[in-house]
Amino acid sequence: MALLNPPAALLGTANAVVAGRSARYEHRFAGPLSVKTVVAGTATWETRYGRFEVGPGSALVLNEGEEYEITVDALQPVETFCFFFERGFVEDAWRASTTGSAELLDDAGDQTVAFSEKLHFDGPLVAAMKRAHAGMQDSSFFDVARELVHARSDIVSRVARVPALRASTRHELARRVGVATAFLHANLDRRVSISEAAREGCLSPFHFHRLFTAFHGVTPHRYLTRLRLERALALLRNSDGRVADIALACGFESAGSFATLFKRTFGVSPGAIRKNEEVSRPASR
Repeated sequence: MALLNPPAALLGTANAVVAGRSARYEHRFAGPLSVKTVVAGTATWETRYGRFEVGPGSALVLNEGEEYEITVDALQPVETFCFFFERGFVEDAWRASTTGSAELLDDAGDQTVAFSEKLHFDGPLVAAMKRAHAGMQDSSFFDVARELVHARSDIVSRVARVPALRASTRHELARRVGVATAFLHANLDRRVSISEAAREGCLSPFHFHRLFTAFHGVTPHRYLTRLRLERALALLRNSDGRVADIALACGFESAGSFATLFKRTFGVSPGAIRKNEEVSRPASR
């Protein structure tokens, strides 16, 4: 059974749920792999990559040992609901999904699994966290771990697409693209240049653009635009904010250009989301 709001020293020794409700809160920490969600209101997690604003309909994944600071500063209490995984738990799920049965028997499996795609919006991972909040089950941590693994399931094929002869070089270049990817996730609300993202990954702009496109299958600009649209869709579904305010919060320069791009992508206007009209989801990032 998972621990409930344990002392910080116990996080990582077993699966744990940390839930809270407060209008004012600030805390700095570096712990095990975790998934952060917000049930009501908005909370901000800040890491070396930047600031991640999380509200209902979104989830933030933070890696083992990744230092962060959470800040809540609101007029009404903000309710957070977070999973902290026992060290090795998600790694075990990852090995089980990517390794044959015979190899599993011989594999000590001490490799850490890291996630560069930090933010998830209204998808399977968010749904699994919502189910856990609605009613914790013995299987809840297995469900969320499974969705984390699915979100990373094509990582091997993506690394293989990185143009380099040596496997070690491909993995290092993929790691640098991952750092830049996390940076993009942390800067959805502002204009980000190719040069900034490339600098985060210690790559030249041209090299970064080429590697990123090979790894993710889309250019950095298309990737970032899609991510902003996904965040806007989640905000439209889970908040009562004005469309113009949501457009600006997601890094779009005007409500008009946002509405045009949104309808082209999802098949309906932003206003139609408030009427619970179905959207047509293109292929994921």
